[in-house]
Amino acid sequence: MRSFKISLAIVCIVFFFVTGLCHAAEAQKLKLKMQTFQLPDETKRNFAKFVELIKALSNGQIEVTLFPVGSLVPAKEMLEAVGSGGIDMAQVVEGYFVKTVPVSEIAAGIPFLFRNLDESKMFMFNKGFVKVLRKGYAKQNVYYMPWETYPVGLMTKKPVKSVGALKKMKIRAHGLTADLLAKVGASAVFIPGGELYTALATGVVDGGQWGDAGPMFSMKFHEVLKNYMSPEPVVGAWNSIVINMDLWKKMTPEQRDIMEAAILAGGEASYRSTRLLSATRLKEMQDKWKVKVVPLPEADIDKMRQYSREIQEGIAKKGPLCVQGMKMIRAFMKELGYEK
Repeated sequence: MRSFKISLAIVCIVFFFVTGLCHAAEAQKLKLKMQTFQLPDETKRNFAKFVELIKALSNGQIEVTLFPVGSLVPAKEMLEAVGSGGIDMAQVVEGYFVKTVPVSEIAAGIPFLFRNLDESKMFMFNKGFVKVLRKGYAKQNVYYMPWETYPVGLMTKKPVKSVGALKKMKIRAHGLTADLLAKVGASAVFIPGGELYTALATGVVDGGQWGDAGPMFSMKFHEVLKNYMSPEPVVGAWNSIVINMDLWKKMTPEQRDIMEAAILAGGEASYRSTRLLSATRLKEMQDKWKVKVVPLPEADIDKMRQYSREIQEGIAKKGPLCVQGMKMIRAFMKELGYEK
């Protein structure tokens, strides 16, 4: 409760500060289109407050219209669409665009690395990883802002009681989790959100990832998958906001301050909402839908961490920003006492 009050106070301070800036500025009104990677209900839950906040903070100068996944362009084309100006801004999942922004693979979440979400937040903001990501995304003509961090769970049809149980499973996953699954003999496939439930229900895949319990419940995973892995394979993946760079540069300094403040506050609100939702929905899955939380033995967790380290060794080979990012990871792991 105390941390909530502190966060609320900070948001209020930001509100009055940037509102003052806005009243002092004479700028052209902006009407922006923003597509998310989420279905309509999730888009509304996560971004309705952001839309209200940015309009209020800007005194009506900036208005954002939301479009759920696939409304304007396919999910895989969102980054290119924002960079070209076809869409003003978008919510993207880190890891979708690693071929064009290799360093984003780190922000997609390194399996079995961080132990809690506070570590993920500290690495992004306090340790400065956000600056590295901005350099990578700038090459695609977009300005980058982190939105919220989250765990990535795994739900499967058959229980995963050991690393060996994953062998030969086909899992909806992407990024480094896909590489980790390959290490243990499973295979990973990418399936857009709008097609995922059908793929799970018809047996195209044996399990899947979509955030953790809250978002998975919203996607109705619990109707067809009855096993939830513990611990969640990834702690500290990120959803992010990208804004067309030409648009960003045309904004006044006051408008940019407002946009960043609204994204930070909106992302924190979405984070808190999703954490609460995930806790309650996991309980509901267990109580009403007979979903079982299946713990992975400690020895198998250690195996997964070793496999993860092996995967991490290849990240630095993907470019200078990846080298920089992984050096930051190693230093932070030592600071936390997880590595020598």
